[in-house]
Amino acid sequence: MQRHEQATLVATSTEIVPHEETIVRVVPVWASPPNLRLLAMLGEARADAPAAALRVIRHRLEQWRTEGMWTFGVTSARDGEGKSTLAAQLALVLSESQRARVMLIEASMHRPSLARLFGCRVPPGFGFSVQLAHRMRSGNAPPWAVMAVGPALHVLVESDAEQGFPEALHSTHFRQAIEGLGRVYDWVVVDAPSVLGSGDANVVEEAVDGIVVVARSHASRGADLRAAVKQLGGRKAIGVVLWDASGAAAR
Repeated sequence: MQRHEQATLVATSTEIVPHEETIVRVVPVWASPPNLRLLAMLGEARADAPAAALRVIRHRLEQWRTEGMWTFGVTSARDGEGKSTLAAQLALVLSESQRARVMLIEASMHRPSLARLFGCRVPPGFGFSVQLAHRMRSGNAPPWAVMAVGPALHVLVESDAEQGFPEALHSTHFRQAIEGLGRVYDWVVVDAPSVLGSGDANVVEEAVDGIVVVARSHASRGADLRAAVKQLGGRKAIGVVLWDASGAAAR
């Protein structure tokens, strides 16, 4: 894989959400992903892999969309299996060539990573759990402050620079956020917590239309994967993506 020697800056847009919508307040940011492979679908850059496999997964999701499903969570049995990277890349491929308006949400609040993956700074007060906590305390529902990191991609992620409130995931405001943003965007992709060891992934499962489970080749344990699928149940689990060093493969 070719490594880039300097930061790659990608111009963004705030125009993908209709002006009459007041559910979001958009701030454009500069994205400088440290990994060129993540940049596969961002702006005009193209990486050699795993773009083809991601487009196959996009095709599968578009088939589910015809059945009224366009909000999806991405999870894994345990941490470190590539779910956050795959969630980011799915959001990128869904927004490729500005074909659709996409929102990427970080619900893995105990182990946030999306801001680092995209190489962007989250402005003060823009962290997703911070905004959820504000709604819980104030009872107000201001527009969601989101960041434009691509021509057709907005993100609602956690900040590395301020304290988050992971417990806010269990508030009713989380589900309301998914439902409200699902009315504004063509796709909502949620980077969910891993399944085993807590019920956080089940909170996401209840809020979205479908769940994609990620497994890493030669690393994920079959017993863990079976336990995760059992905990999630078969109602919304739409498939497993096998992830390895050469990219992603739809299954």
